[in-house]
Amino acid sequence: MTDSGLEFDLTRRIGGFILRGRASLPACGIVSVSGSSGAGKTSLLRAIAGLDSGLSGQVRFAGETWHDGTCRMPVHRRRIGIAFQDTRLFPHQSVAGNLAYGAARAPAGTPGPDRAEIIALLDLHPLLKRAVAGLSGGERQRVSLGRALLSRPRLLLLDEPLSAVDTARRNRLLPDLRQLLLDHGIPALHVSHSRAEIAQLADHVLPVRDGQCGACHPLNDWLAAQDASHPFSLLEGHLAGHDTENGLSTVRLGEASLVLPGLGEVPAGASLRLIVRARDVALALDPVPGLSIRNQIPVRIKGIRPQPGTAYCDLDLALDGQVLTARITRAAADSLSLETGQSVIALIKSATLDPAQE
Repeated sequence: MTDSGLEFDLTRRIGGFILRGRASLPACGIVSVSGSSGAGKTSLLRAIAGLDSGLSGQVRFAGETWHDGTCRMPVHRRRIGIAFQDTRLFPHQSVAGNLAYGAARAPAGTPGPDRAEIIALLDLHPLLKRAVAGLSGGERQRVSLGRALLSRPRLLLLDEPLSAVDTARRNRLLPDLRQLLLDHGIPALHVSHSRAEIAQLADHVLPVRDGQCGACHPLNDWLAAQDASHPFSLLEGHLAGHDTENGLSTVRLGEASLVLPGLGEVPAGASLRLIVRARDVALALDPVPGLSIRNQIPVRIKGIRPQPGTAYCDLDLALDGQVLTARITRAAADSLSLETGQSVIALIKSATLDPAQE
């Protein structure tokens, strides 16, 4: 690990529950903490933030010791932005007042997103004069996230920050939130039960189970391990536009484009990640006219991997600098005389934002 990342080796007993966490996390990007309810995800974030006593071990960030056997840095000096699921807003202040509290915590001259950028991202302008008590759960969570971002944190801790936000708004928000964090170089630890949210937001995933942290994995590897029997590809692109009359949207993947339904709630221009299941990709030697599959994309075969004990093989296909995986029968591959380096047409039947969606 370099001195610019987050490193911890900690233990905390909470009644009969023992949290043991050890990891070296990247200095930039977003790490999602994944695990079942009660696994210790929130306890881990609280331990890193310094919110609880009874912690033993070490926590270091950017070469700075936050906690060890001889010192415990106060929470405010760590310059952490925290957005909890239960929001913890100040009930006696308006939305604008809560946001102002976050902004007041940002040291003068500190780089980061400005107020207008955050208000636009979270669609907070209509809420600014409202009292916190009158907000819905999703509105409160958006305000809490805005307050955390306005503090211009060195590290952002997000504990189920969008769990009460409706799916349509969450789909609009996630790509822009990820881009804002990357643009301003704000690393984040993000807790979520939603595999779709993790797929759209994370760069790496840290699993937690029964109070134990596992190894931190790149997002692709973690997603693949969730259901190894049903492989898929994670393709990055941006939404080029909508055909509202037909309910279709165009996603650009470099030079290639996919036309897909079900993305009408994602704003044009947004970056996004598409889940394409290997079973939803067929292959042809040439474009096929008169076919209901609209997405016929030229690709090149990078590799062919027979699946032992099955009738299938997986093909890795080069697509504008990304890899698309197709699963077809070995008999089909033989009949088409497919081989590495060959140019073929990928027939993509469907794609989704949610890896759990069938």
